Amino acid sequence: MEWVVNIQEGFIYHDKVALIENLNFQIKPGEFAYLIGKSGSGKSSFLKTLYADHPITATRAESCGYDLKTIKRKDIPFLRRKTGVIFQEFELLFDRTVSQNLEFVLLATGWKDQNAILSRIE
Repeated sequence: MEWVVNIQEGFIYHDKVALIENLNFQIKPGEFAYLIGKSGSGKSSFLKTLYADHPITATRAESCGYDLKTIKRKDIPFLRRKTGVIFQEFELLFDRTVSQNLEFVLLATGWKDQNAILSRIE
């Protein structure tokens, strides 16, 4: 894989309104990137586009080996398993312990082997 993310001449939309226009952005494997900007500048919309939650039109739009312009709905969970996004307002489920929260996430993302789950949590 040459690029983890490769967007050329991208337009990101929400409710048919262009939020980001003429976006050109690439990240190579091993690179680390920060996304900063004022409130309302499109940071969250950009991230949502990378995991196929917002549509994009572009000359090229790839994220983790998936074409964001043509990705099928059934493939979106597999794309999301390859991405790592830390949300600013992420909240734990308060009726569970930290281990139970982690177990919930692993089960929700397809883990089935209880021994593997417990090992991963540790």
